Amino acid sequence: MHSLFHRLGRLALMALLAGLVSPLAARERSPFPTDILVETFGYGPGTPSNIDYDEIYQGCPVRDCIPALSAPEYLAAGVADFMRDDDLVLGIEINGDARAYPELIMNFHEIVNDTIGGVPVAVTFCPLCGSGVAFERRVAGETVEFGVSGLLHGSDLVMYDRKTNSLWQQITGEAVIGPQRGVVLKTLPLAMVDWKTWRAAHPQSQVLSRNTGHARDYTRGPYGDYVASDKVMFPVENRDLALHPKTVVHGFTIDGQPLAVLDTALAGDEPVTAEFGGRRLTIRRTAGGGVVAGDPAGESWHGLRLFWFAWYNFHPDTTRLPE
Repeated sequence: MHSLFHRLGRLALMALLAGLVSPLAARERSPFPTDILVETFGYGPGTPSNIDYDEIYQGCPVRDCIPALSAPEYLAAGVADFMRDDDLVLGIEINGDARAYPELIMNFHEIVNDTIGGVPVAVTFCPLCGSGVAFERRVAGETVEFGVSGLLHGSDLVMYDRKTNSLWQQITGEAVIGPQRGVVLKTLPLAMVDWKTWRAAHPQSQVLSRNTGHARDYTRGPYGDYVASDKVMFPVENRDLALHPKTVVHGFTIDGQPLAVLDTALAGDEPVTAEFGGRRLTIRRTAGGGVVAGDPAGESWHGLRLFWFAWYNFHPDTTRLPE
């Protein structure tokens, strides 16, 4: 499966570079035999959409070619001996129930449908954008499951819900096409942090098991040198070359205004302070590795960890700290 991901990635990238793109405007030239958007979901140019169809790309042959997990198994932190201290995890705690989702597993599944502390949750990760987001998976009062559509927009994972087949942008949590179009999922605080830090703050945490029911090599990532390189796998509308595209930032939307804080600015023990939107903000890491911005009035906002190119693409009017 490791080599399959490389072959699919090379196929898609070569097709894009050769002009054999797979947005809706050129479906007949798609490198894949099945047109997921049209043939699987039934969406076409006449379907109302919150995004430009010409900017939707197909990343794999069929829907669910990256299998989301819906019956996850866990190990106690103390017996998860496959975990290394510097392994990146997506950590979340709800009502005292702490869970850690190793990046090395999430690379191959991208979505885990779960229930944490009694709350139905979708833990999501887009390897191409480096973005980890947790959502409450209640839509219109009903609990739904999410899957990987096989489509991308802005090089970001496009999810679908298995009840209405609506398509959802992972970074924004918005349904962009389908019956739920315009609905925005509730985001839940999530940390992307090394295992050592998460385990120290949450010693009772459970860890997603490698026993997923799928044969994958969870000891290494499937994307080679992608994170270190300056390439972006699929086209994005907005680019800013002032930073390496894979620079890690923490994104906030405060009073409707976007703010990106470089991860390196939070490397020390001192928080970052700044005036932003008429507020005096203090931005700091929590003991569990999350990043939080707060003001003197007691309001707080949780950051979204992702690559700079991905944040900027969706928020080209962002302020960046430090400048």
